[in-house]
Amino acid sequence: MPRSSESKKGPRPAFDLNGMQVKAGERLDTHIEAGKDPLGRALRIPCHVLHGNGEGPTLAITAAIHGDELNGVSILHHLIHGDDHVPDTPDDPLSPMKLNGTLILIPIANPEAVLLGTRQAPDGRDLNRQFPGNPRGNQSQRLAHTLFTTLVGRADYLVDLHTAPGTRENLPHVRADLDDDVCKEMARAFGTNIVLHSKGVGGTMRKEATRAGCSAILLETGSSNAFQYSNVRQGVEGLLNLMRHLEMIEGEVVQPDYRVLVRTSRWIRAPSGGLLHEFINVGELIREGELLAHITDPFGGKVEDILSPVTGLVVSVATSPLVRAGDPLVHIVVIQRTLELVERALGESTSEDCTEETVEDAAGEQLDDMVFNSSEKAAGN
Repeated sequence: MPRSSESKKGPRPAFDLNGMQVKAGERLDTHIEAGKDPLGRALRIPCHVLHGNGEGPTLAITAAIHGDELNGVSILHHLIHGDDHVPDTPDDPLSPMKLNGTLILIPIANPEAVLLGTRQAPDGRDLNRQFPGNPRGNQSQRLAHTLFTTLVGRADYLVDLHTAPGTRENLPHVRADLDDDVCKEMARAFGTNIVLHSKGVGGTMRKEATRAGCSAILLETGSSNAFQYSNVRQGVEGLLNLMRHLEMIEGEVVQPDYRVLVRTSRWIRAPSGGLLHEFINVGELIREGELLAHITDPFGGKVEDILSPVTGLVVSVATSPLVRAGDPLVHIVVIQRTLELVERALGESTSEDCTEETVEDAAGEQLDDMVFNSSEKAAGN
């Protein structure tokens, strides 16, 4: 039972966030204090609280834990303000008066990294390896502690929004611990076609939140340093879907045509260094033996043909034309039982029912085992 869903008599009490009160049916736009920057200025994390008029769970949503991953910032902006970018207008997807439970939204979790446009925090550390943090540790550990105690201590559920790192692009998909029934149902409700099984790396917000009793999933969508509107739109719809599932808002969960729960998948790696010439994009269905890319040398000589070892869906591609031997180039999810349905869906036909399969690719790897370099694991997040 969610901590915040117990029935109470009389009007719903105000919600307290670090001493700030939000009455039922109202919204608070505020900041979370996170110490001072090197110039002695207050370091503040923007925060929106929507405290619903009705009883329900508390859902926390974070974005921009990595400072160059910006689609989540736009997703939360549109979730709060709608397409006109103006609060309290008819196009706003949410109203506190019609909301059950409470939303805590952090659109920019790592403000200094966002200003610098970097994945790492200003102290050179990956903030998404520092949770639950340490109030007496380094700068990133202190920031992680502030976020973790503010959110996870108050929330029943959490969604962490990410994009691919700077040299890749990701098809929108959810990552969740499929061995955890609550996380699995959250992932299903979000509505992406692909759900990748991942328990998460130690020190990540998702892993540590779930360990602390706040069930969490992660959305990967698009590439870094950009607002990609189609990804933003899908992210907003996914969050609304999840809120319908949690009975925080009215309406039916919108199901996709197909869903693949992926236990293991394939990364195709560069057999040699050179210049990468790709012929595929994320979201494309590729066949076994199909040409994915050429690798050439700087003088134009072809070094390698990259062929697909399986039939499946492309969920991530490298975007840098410069590759070294062993670099991950293409991430493929094997499609089996739903192949015909995927073909129809990509041809823009629709199905009334969602067909689901679980992929156990004998030659694949679990996401948590896909190591890319010494500081990057679980495809970057």
